[in-house]
Amino acid sequence: MADDKSVQEIWLPVIGNTLAFLCLDRFSERHPDKTDSVLKKVRFLEGLGLPELDAASTAGSTPESVRKLKAKESKRGK
Repeated sequence: MADDKSVQEIWLPVIGNTLAFLCLDRFSERHPDKTDSVLKKVRFLEGLGLPELDAASTAGSTPESVRKLKAKESKRGK
């Protein structure tokens, strides 16, 4: 039997990340224009509560790349 620590530290994040990926996949099917870039995907995932590291990874990127995209976007004034 698994102890509470392993459930909370290992399995709950796995389950949460999997659900976030499934939500993104389903949302992308219905609204392709709202998830047509990595940054839009990351923002969607962060809106679900994922930290930047997990959101970037799930969107197929890296946290450093996402930070650069966000900085570039803020310089353009969006």
